[in-house]
Amino acid sequence: MTSPRTSTGESPFKLAYSTEAMLPIEVGSPSHRAINFDKVANEEGLRTNIELIDEVRDQSLAKMERYKEKTKEHFSKKSRVKNFQVRDLVLRDTEASDPTNTEKLMPKWEGPYKVKEVLRPGTYKLMNMDG
Repeated sequence: MTSPRTSTGESPFKLAYSTEAMLPIEVGSPSHRAINFDKVANEEGLRTNIELIDEVRDQSLAKMERYKEKTKEHFSKKSRVKNFQVRDLVLRDTEASDPTNTEKLMPKWEGPYKVKEVLRPGTYKLMNMDG
C-alpha cells in the first residue's frame, strides 16, 4: 500500500523526507519490502535520495506548473469574450439583478435590454425596451 499521490505523481512524504514511508502494517507482517530489507543498501539509498530530493521537488514543481497551464488553457477555450455596442440587444443574468433568487427552476436570463452606454469593456448601462 502506498501513500496518496499529489497531482505531480509524488507523495507528500517523499517530497518532504526524500523517501517513501513504510506503513506500520508492513513492519509487523512479512512483506516483500520487509523480507528483502538490507540495512547497508537502505542507508546508501537514503543518502542518494537526500542528494536527489531537490531535483525531485523541481520536477514536481514543473509538473504542477504544466498542469496549471493545461487547466487554464482548457477553461480559456470554453469562455468567449463578447463586447457589445450601444443599441445592441442583450439578455441579463437574473442572478445579477437578484442574487437571492437562484432557485433551480427559475429562468437564468431576463430581458431583452438595449445597451444604453458602454462604461468600459464588459460593463454596460442597460435600458428597458420601453426606454
